[in-house]
Amino acid sequence: MTQDTPLDRRAARSRDLLLDALPGLMAERGFERLTTQNIIDRAGVGRATFYAHFDNKEELLAASVDRLRAWLEAMRRPAAGHPLAFMPPFFDHLDSHRAIYRTTFERESEVTVERLIRSMLRELVRTELVAQRGGRRDDAAIELATQFVVSTFWSVTVWWLGGGVLRTPAEINAIFLRLAQPGLELALATPA
Repeated sequence: MTQDTPLDRRAARSRDLLLDALPGLMAERGFERLTTQNIIDRAGVGRATFYAHFDNKEELLAASVDRLRAWLEAMRRPAAGHPLAFMPPFFDHLDSHRAIYRTTFERESEVTVERLIRSMLRELVRTELVAQRGGRRDDAAIELATQFVVSTFWSVTVWWLGGGVLRTPAEINAIFLRLAQPGLELALATPA
């Protein structure tokens, strides 16, 4: 059993400061317009501290998305009848971080965030679909269903956050499931 040293706790705290600084800055500036110096200033750490943890701002964003993924996996709600149990907590997250995502979705230049979120979603959806099929990996059907669900999710989310639609996360999740479930069932029923 290892015990945390003061240095370990300080390093973890510095990393957390950097990760915690990112959302507010993204809501204000978007990701692409952010500089490493903006992040360092907001976190209140030195340049050497930033580079001790991350090579660049993209790596910081990837760590932030990994943190989100871990949270979604922990918050997964048991849901009979569909494999997308992480979606209700994700819609709640989107709603509570609306400023960040609106900034991201409204600017065509914000490609890094979209790429990482879509990648995270593909991994989460693929994992759940494989588990739903009892671990059986029908790669073509799983990949088609994964792409379909992620594309449907993205379209619904952009519509919800970008269009001023006043719906609760639960209502949006229900709309998403009504759209995605038939296509998901069809894609998984498709022979390889």
